[in-house]
Amino acid sequence: MVLFSACRKESFKGKETLTAGKTFVYFDAGGGGNAGQEVDFHYAVFTDVITQPFFILRRDAHNNSDLQKAITVTAKIADLAAYNTDHQTDYVPIPSNVGTPIADPNITTTATTVTFKMGAGVFAMNYGFTVNGANFDASKKYAMLLVITDFGGFSKKHNDAGASLDTLLITLGVKNQYDGIYHAAGTFTRYSDPSTFLDSRVINEDKVVGTVDANTVSSTAADLGEPITLRVNADNSVTVTFVGASLTDLPGPFTQVGDNVYDPATKTFTLHYQYRGGLRTTAETLTLK
Repeated sequence: MVLFSACRKESFKGKETLTAGKTFVYFDAGGGGNAGQEVDFHYAVFTDVITQPFFILRRDAHNNSDLQKAITVTAKIADLAAYNTDHQTDYVPIPSNVGTPIADPNITTTATTVTFKMGAGVFAMNYGFTVNGANFDASKKYAMLLVITDFGGFSKKHNDAGASLDTLLITLGVKNQYDGIYHAAGTFTRYSDPSTFLDSRVINEDKVVGTVDANTVSSTAADLGEPITLRVNADNSVTVTFVGASLTDLPGPFTQVGDNVYDPATKTFTLHYQYRGGLRTTAETLTLK
């Protein structure tokens, strides 16, 4: 059995925080208070049962008195149908024959809620599932959407970007055939205006290319670190989409900057794309290592 987890979490390590202005309760899916609001796990096909940590429920206490309070925190298991409508996704709830909560006497999971009993002095609780690969349907996109509705008398926390850490989407899926570590090689070029060359630099780095769905992977634009997606179409052409806030996929002044294609024989993406009105152009190859 070969198993791959896109972002497998370890058990909590660290100390309680007693210096914040308020006491916060929040989901930590990335080992820190700036965790994202979605955590995705993708696996190679497997048939045994594994233990998969999902997140940590944390209490960052303002003072020792707040830390010593025994509290109950409740999270609602939100409606995926409404989420799918709002986000154009097709997630389905994790069925009990695929995943079940890891047993913990202080955590109760029902069809609609997850309740955490944080005893005196407890500042972190792990939550996860056991996942049965034998019942995993590779065609499905399983998910669990949690929203904290009762903070045990304490406060909601926001990350540096202003996003509330009371909501978390957990997804489970099978990694696609394009998932892996690639070497990126090419050139990133800047223009001060559509006809005036400004400068260019060589792209030479490794990139993690992760599963989005059966035909789409996540990557980054040039050597900028800004997220893009690459969708491999039926004819092996590739559709490049910018998803970073600072990148705008605008029509450029050049009618053709090159093809975007995937070669299954060499497991190589050949990419040519431009943005910001064509003032930024990229020509690169991504080759599976």
